Amino acid sequence: MKNYFYILFFIPVFVKAQTTFTEHVAPIIYNKCASCHHAGGIAPLQFTSYAEIKKNIGMISMAALDPKNKFMPPWMPDTKYSHFIDERVLTDKETEAIKTWIEGGMVQGDIAAEPDLPYFPKGAQLGKPDLSVSMKESFLHKGNNEDEYRIFVLPTNIKEGHNVSAIEIVPGNPKIAHHIILGLDTTQFADGLDAKDEGYGYSQYAGFGFYPTYYNWSGWVPGQKTRFFPDGISNYVLPNSKVLLQMHYGPTPIDAWDSTTVNVYYSKKPVDRFLKGWVISPNDIKDGPFFIKANTKPTFHAQYKVVGDYSLINVTPHAHWLGKKWEVFAVHPNGDTTNLIRINDWDFNWQNFFSFPKFIKLEKGTIIYCNVTYDNTEKNYRNPNRPIKNVAWGESAKDEMFLFYFSYVDYKPGDENIDIAGSMNSFDAIYNAEKKCINVFYNLAENTDVIIKLCDAKNKATNLIKNKETEIGKHGTLISTETLKPGTYWCKFSTANYTESKKVVIP
Repeated sequence: MKNYFYILFFIPVFVKAQTTFTEHVAPIIYNKCASCHHAGGIAPLQFTSYAEIKKNIGMISMAALDPKNKFMPPWMPDTKYSHFIDERVLTDKETEAIKTWIEGGMVQGDIAAEPDLPYFPKGAQLGKPDLSVSMKESFLHKGNNEDEYRIFVLPTNIKEGHNVSAIEIVPGNPKIAHHIILGLDTTQFADGLDAKDEGYGYSQYAGFGFYPTYYNWSGWVPGQKTRFFPDGISNYVLPNSKVLLQMHYGPTPIDAWDSTTVNVYYSKKPVDRFLKGWVISPNDIKDGPFFIKANTKPTFHAQYKVVGDYSLINVTPHAHWLGKKWEVFAVHPNGDTTNLIRINDWDFNWQNFFSFPKFIKLEKGTIIYCNVTYDNTEKNYRNPNRPIKNVAWGESAKDEMFLFYFSYVDYKPGDENIDIAGSMNSFDAIYNAEKKCINVFYNLAENTDVIIKLCDAKNKATNLIKNKETEIGKHGTLISTETLKPGTYWCKFSTANYTESKKVVIP
């Protein structure tokens, strides 16, 4: 009898984890798209569930994933050049995850693993304001599928000025509010423009029709989070002033009403620095005059020399429909260069205040270089002039502008380490395997009651923490997991004006 010996070799087979909606795609689309694409939001489609996203995957693929047509989420600054707070961009990794999910059959996955939708606040986000000014009457935006720019004059009716720690804009109808810019004025000029225009408010395509006392007091875009200024820093509201509310209403096929409110929060702590602003304009162009000939693509180069030590907070580029590219950078006295903002495809519709995550120090003598390219040819599909003609400075849609606003405070040592993004309500929960607990971190923009709840996949509460009158600032706490079974849990954080949930997986 022969004996046969079989040697078995076990070759490990690695199976690639399946990409599912609940675990991989929902966190991306909910956080990057749902701020506009939800019930009551400005976008026409809703991306708030598996069914909605699967139904509209063709549109999502074309608008957000196709490199040739990609225009969503709307975010103009080049993230390879510099970074800002609340960036609405899909990273290469996120884009690839959605593509892989589509190619894999758009599997839903474990429903218990699906994250909660982000919090879409209605009304004040930061608690009760000290001053609230609203439109005196509702305004009708006609359903003619056209954009509309309207300015409303809102009296503050205050006799004394106040330091301001936050300015919050609450659109009355987010479905039509495309973006909002605020000015502050102490003259009667806006009232005169309002009186000449039929109906409530007055029409003005860009700007306010004149230069008010404070041109860029604040602003809003869909999905924007309201923040307090860092401690010791303040804006201000002047006595007997009026808020100029510039509304850009987006196209709609049906008539829609709006009544927007501006909430102002006074500073409760000592203030030693005030927000300041400046604008780089055609007066600073070195190769002017600012005049764009027909069928040309000129680039204008402007320079501004910083006259003190500044801590830069935000920047706001502004052009009309011929604007194409922006590149703005700072050259310090020692020769170092700091990138500020680059926009490769300017779109007037998505102009914004772009705030840096931390202060950027600009020493006295730093030169800000502002290079802007325009396209006054037929190939520019946004060009409002047909036939193509010469274009000069002006406030009409068919005119053009060159403005670069920036806000700053006087520099103090240590500003570079101040987290501007942290001056708002925020929350995070992270599992700590070594200590068998969940580390909970949160930042409060006001004194408030706090509730932290840990729930299992069936939404049954396993732990509950209540903290009364928790003070403004950063906090942390622990939730023990020693008695909990492995699985998916949700840590839910809430205050009177803020709610957020984080998924926590205990292996």
